[in-house]
Amino acid sequence: MANSPGNAAKSSCNRCKGPLALYTLRNYPTCRNCYVDYVEIKAGRRLGALARDTRTSARPAPRKYLAGLSFGPSSTAMTSILDDSAKFHSSRKSSPAFEPLVVHVDANLSHSGPAQDAPAHKLLARYRDRFPNVRFEYVHLSQVLSIKSMDWSSFLQVEDRAGSEGDDTARLRAFLNSLPSATSRADMLRLLVRNLLLDMALDRSSSALLLGHSTTALASLSLSEVANGRGFPVSWQVNDGPYRVCFHGQGQESSKGSEVRWVEMPVYYPLREILRHEIVRYLDLVPSLRDLVPANDAGPTSVVSHKDLSIEEVIRRYFDGVEGLYSGIVNNVVRTTGKLDRAMGSDGCSMCGVGVDEQGDERWAGELGDDLGKPGGGTKLCYGCRRTMDG
Repeated sequence: MANSPGNAAKSSCNRCKGPLALYTLRNYPTCRNCYVDYVEIKAGRRLGALARDTRTSARPAPRKYLAGLSFGPSSTAMTSILDDSAKFHSSRKSSPAFEPLVVHVDANLSHSGPAQDAPAHKLLARYRDRFPNVRFEYVHLSQVLSIKSMDWSSFLQVEDRAGSEGDDTARLRAFLNSLPSATSRADMLRLLVRNLLLDMALDRSSSALLLGHSTTALASLSLSEVANGRGFPVSWQVNDGPYRVCFHGQGQESSKGSEVRWVEMPVYYPLREILRHEIVRYLDLVPSLRDLVPANDAGPTSVVSHKDLSIEEVIRRYFDGVEGLYSGIVNNVVRTTGKLDRAMGSDGCSMCGVGVDEQGDERWAGELGDDLGKPGGGTKLCYGCRRTMDG
């Protein structure tokens, strides 16, 4: 638990024994410097584990990491730690190159002007100024229509696929608007962003894809994946390690059962051992980071209408509310998920690309039945994607 100043003001720091322990960290009084060190050391150790796990030769090779940036507290903290790590390794001649590329996927489908005028593009410029040791890249979500890990020929209408290249944003917006609920749209949006980042990491021959999920976010993701019918691949979605990506063919032949190709990309969560409110406090304690994250992104959002909330958002708000008092429960959710086996499916879902467990899908589908006669009916879909498409 990370309380505000005052609760621990009369105690000495549990770590350095200094007198100014103004904060509480994991039930112990902690000073400002030790609090900041705790977050940075935790993340640094995960980056060290990543370097060991992905080392492929006796000689140290350049570490080319692609990291996702949502402009939220966790991904901002991860970007800061990557910037510090890049600065540290560049100062050591014996250290292998540390080359992080931070990518923001702009999911704003309503902006119709030039990309350089998009709000996200302007905000990314501030991050470039703040973190000079990291390379940044802006990419629009509409580029997901060109990736090979999703069989779009089965899900977009023929007239949509025949449109001009400049209409990709409109086609994607129409596809998302056609989904039956807020839960389906939120699930699909998260899936599209993740698949686009995976495709970019593979295309750039990156050593790993880094995502800024905290312990709280991973616990929320675990439960929301199960609630959305993706219990089979939840261990692939939440754990550190190699992630299998299914590549489909292009064109009309891809919907006729063409063979797929499997590749692996390591996916790691450097902040997986840090709670969300600890990250928010960390940003508040570092002056150079304090003004990067808008205030409404650092705390819970007020509810206007429950019918507009997705299952993912409901579960996220629940964990944000209980992580302070019941941090052990949040940690246990992530640890338990980490113990699950990574089961291999014989085929790949045409939408999300995870392995499909046919017998499991048959048992879970229930009233959903077969996909025949529906958009994408000639393709192989996992149970979770069928629920997302059908509601």
